[in-house]
Amino acid sequence: MKNVAIACSAAILLSFLGASRALAQSQALVTLLGQANQMNNEEQDMAKELASKAGDNQALTTMADTMRDDHKANQAAVEALASKKNITLKSYEKNQAAQDQLDGLKGANFNKAFLDMDIKDHEKAIASFRQAKTALGDDPDSRVYIDQTIPVLEAHLKMAENLRHDDERFGSHQNANNNKAD
Repeated sequence: MKNVAIACSAAILLSFLGASRALAQSQALVTLLGQANQMNNEEQDMAKELASKAGDNQALTTMADTMRDDHKANQAAVEALASKKNITLKSYEKNQAAQDQLDGLKGANFNKAFLDMDIKDHEKAIASFRQAKTALGDDPDSRVYIDQTIPVLEAHLKMAENLRHDDERFGSHQNANNNKAD
């Protein structure tokens, strides 16, 4: 009888632990999808800003197009996963401080501020996705989404780092005419 009571207690404890872990995973997914929703919308806004100020700088135009298209596609994936998991995404809140910082800049000053901001944002996003990969490793749907997103974020980060490096060495500082002066 004592063994049955211990077994029942253990089963109840394990079910609570399982439920607790599922709740933690669910909250981690809500957090990740909320961050991804915000990031995707913000990056699409930033891509629009970049495209408007790139002038005839083809590298910046290409970056703007790539960011816009990739984050639009990622947003569709976020919305699909949120729908599948019955998660309601919060509305996008525009980062007005970042927008205000970029609005007043042009040429080389804009390029530097934009690329610095974009690098920092993508480093932060990659760190969040890597943490979520650990927390959500048991959920195959989340795992697929995360595994598909991290390489895209890494590619964006690399693109921004390369452009910042090129800009510092060859770009706007020496050839300011490559940038629209607005």
